[in-house]
Amino acid sequence: MGKSRAKQRKQGDKWYYLAKEQGYRSRSSFKLIQLNKKYHFLEKTKVLIDLCAAPGGWLQVASKYCISGSLICGVDLVPIKPIPNVITFVEDITTEKCRGKLRHYLKTWKADTILHDGAPNVGVSWLHDAYSQTELVLMSLKIVAEFLTYNGTFITKLFRSKDYNNLLWVLNQLFGKVEATKPLASRDVSAEIFVICQEYKAPDKIDPKFFDPKFVFEDLPNPSQDHQSRVFNPSKKRRQRDGYEDGNYIQHKTISAEEFLTSNNPIEVLSIANAISLDDRDLKNYKGIKDFDITTKEIIACCQDLRVLGKKDFRGLLKWRILVREKLGLNH
Repeated sequence: MGKSRAKQRKQGDKWYYLAKEQGYRSRSSFKLIQLNKKYHFLEKTKVLIDLCAAPGGWLQVASKYCISGSLICGVDLVPIKPIPNVITFVEDITTEKCRGKLRHYLKTWKADTILHDGAPNVGVSWLHDAYSQTELVLMSLKIVAEFLTYNGTFITKLFRSKDYNNLLWVLNQLFGKVEATKPLASRDVSAEIFVICQEYKAPDKIDPKFFDPKFVFEDLPNPSQDHQSRVFNPSKKRRQRDGYEDGNYIQHKTISAEEFLTSNNPIEVLSIANAISLDDRDLKNYKGIKDFDITTKEIIACCQDLRVLGKKDFRGLLKWRILVREKLGLNH
């Protein structure tokens, strides 16, 4: 019998083997290591909470990099094997019971860093999984609101989806700096990204609507910037006094891959569109683009939601555009 797809993937996965060699419980440990190398938050952390922490790889990293004697607490629906100097317990992060246990362990302390690498039980459908993931982030924000200290850091995993902009808007109301990134240890075919939220504002009161999916996933403000800035420097934002982005509200705009390929200003196209359609039904003259070898799973994932991409992803799309144009003879 042939080897399973999962086993084949592991055999070609250097992060999987590095995790085994270095004693980490999961390859995702290197995601946190790489995020910390870029943003330098663990070395400043005395109190850390890890939500959806099983099997404990991130807790192992936190135990290694946080300040000596730090209070590190992890929670998950499934038991986590003991880790030296780390507190773990079994609970649902969406419940009051979970928050009660955190109060018990933290006492009067506030967390410097809260991590959330959780994901729903995937497999029902992509849209369902992505929506459930964003709901999990909202539930983790409830814990952030109670336990994160002023100027603290919150790091959460997200799937690419149409709800990303709405969730990002909420995070920008609560944090001074919000940036999306994808560590090298994330699989190329994975649609996951990580949002790094720093400089927590710790408001005295937070509107409960911020934790309500029905409110958050309605139309909310979306950044409005010049074309090149939107694509290659999306962190710069111009806001009105009421806190909303100046102009441009969320309107999901999909353009065809043909329009992207034939445009004289592809950066402008990337700046105004939310998605690029590779569907042959949207292509008049150049069908079958989705089936090209150079149209990888990562390219397809990037096309599904442009608004969550980083500089590297956009450059990848522009490079893909050049290769497809060459294949179609459009560069002559």
